[in-house]
Amino acid sequence: MPAPNRVYRLQIETLSPLCILSGGRLYEEVDFYIDQNNKTTYVINSNAALELALQRWVGRQPSPEQQRARLMERKERLERRKQQNKNEIKRFDQSPPRDPVKAEREKQRLETEAEKIKQEFAKLRAEWEEFEATGGQGPAVPPELLANSGVSDLLTSKLLTTADFTADSPIVRYSYTGTPEVKTGQSEILACVKDVYDRLYVPGSSLKGALRTVLAWALAPTRAAQQPLSFTAANDNRKAAAQIEQAIFHGLKQQDGKRVSHALLLDVLRTVHIGDSRPLAQAPVLLQVRVFPKGSPITVEAIPAGVTLTAVLQIEQYPFQSPIARQIIDFGDWATYLQPAQIAAWGRQRAKVLIESEQRYFNGRADAANLSKFYADLRSRLDQLDGTNAFLAPIGWGAGWQSKTLADRLRDTPQREEQFVQAVKKYNMKLNHQRSERFRAHDVFPATRKVIVRNKQALLPLGWVCITIGD
Repeated sequence: MPAPNRVYRLQIETLSPLCILSGGRLYEEVDFYIDQNNKTTYVINSNAALELALQRWVGRQPSPEQQRARLMERKERLERRKQQNKNEIKRFDQSPPRDPVKAEREKQRLETEAEKIKQEFAKLRAEWEEFEATGGQGPAVPPELLANSGVSDLLTSKLLTTADFTADSPIVRYSYTGTPEVKTGQSEILACVKDVYDRLYVPGSSLKGALRTVLAWALAPTRAAQQPLSFTAANDNRKAAAQIEQAIFHGLKQQDGKRVSHALLLDVLRTVHIGDSRPLAQAPVLLQVRVFPKGSPITVEAIPAGVTLTAVLQIEQYPFQSPIARQIIDFGDWATYLQPAQIAAWGRQRAKVLIESEQRYFNGRADAANLSKFYADLRSRLDQLDGTNAFLAPIGWGAGWQSKTLADRLRDTPQREEQFVQAVKKYNMKLNHQRSERFRAHDVFPATRKVIVRNKQALLPLGWVCITIGD
């Protein structure tokens, strides 16, 4: 009988704001509106806003009778202007000014007026023809919407008003306190992952990626002791870690045949399934992020700190317990490695190394006092988790290079340090060829961090969470 899957409840508590980017961007005047008076940013429901603007435009349009009357009135005014212009031209011809300059100026004025009247008549005729053809129904799309491209334009035309922008307005998807820290008219916000109801959640892929990194870091010294020395062999940097990952995560194929037709079937983490977290009811927070120590501002959405989300972790048992399955692929001791207590213990070990690395980076910097305090508090929190099924981890955008790699494992011997230097140069890991070429053994890598700032002061790192594997 197949072994039942083991199902666990994951609890994810955010210790600092968490940003899981969707890949989309929100643009000022198109996707959001900034109320400078209230220092509030409103993300717009474009469909609802355009529908409201259209309804107001339709409500302003005159009836066919009113339109006909207005066209008649314009025609009468133009007839009077035309007659007046003719009379003035006649008087000018009969008695032009004696001063040649004045005469020429008056002649130009009369000719210009005659041309304007002619153009006005042409425009009026076109409107008459359109009125007769449409029965006075007018254009299907308001000219204001065709001519304008932003919220401010609609406010100017009064198709929208500032009173429309409130937290409970139908044209507002959600709002956050604060405004982007860039010049008005050029602002953009990096958007977080949300469900169809604009509710924040943590994707299962992000959680599984964090789990995979913990396991890779913990098992690399025993299962891939030699592979880190060969990770510069790949020409494509996206494949540089392939041998390391295979050594860590791949089981041993016991027999040839179609039953193991793809290398991914050998990956033990195909037995691990993590669902998306339950969504949050609260709106995202708006953060200003800078590359520390110096960098341009980046405005992002994030899940706020201090909230708890839940998800489900499911681990298949059949590949580990079934004799038939083990005759095809042998995953060795992986059933033991995937025990909650073991995962959490390795997670705490890795978190300790990461926290100590960040403390060394920030300690002693006058402009990073808040960050140093955060990591000191985080270390205290980590110590309290000993003996539990909980661990700390940085995840998501802005959590840093070390959060998603083997980090210190790649540099823990002189030979690996030299190999790492070669990798930095070969794969341009400094994102600048000159800086990559200047990289030397024991240089700090990466040299920068993404941090949350407020009033130009570095405040917090991004993405630290406490993950508890429950019953």
